[in-house]
Amino acid sequence: MREAKSHVSNYRRTQMDRLDNEEIGIIWARHYPKRAENGSSKSLCLSLAMVIRLRARSMTQQSDWSDKLEHILADARIPKEQFATIENEST
Repeated sequence: MREAKSHVSNYRRTQMDRLDNEEIGIIWARHYPKRAENGSSKSLCLSLAMVIRLRARSMTQQSDWSDKLEHILADARIPKEQFATIENEST
């Protein structure tokens, strides 16, 4: 019984810890301007870009990649130009 409770507790904690797209956008807006002089901010933006790409890939509503990506970026209120800049900086 105790093991089952632990599994449910871990599931709830995982659900609570998941950032929604709006929260990702808030964090992005705070760290994107600092990325040039702050390595931690740049790393965070790169990580958020990876999360955004993964979320776009997992969308089933649209079939076109650019539509999926635009949907996630709009939901997070992240300008496409900023996302593209981070993508370019990561290569």
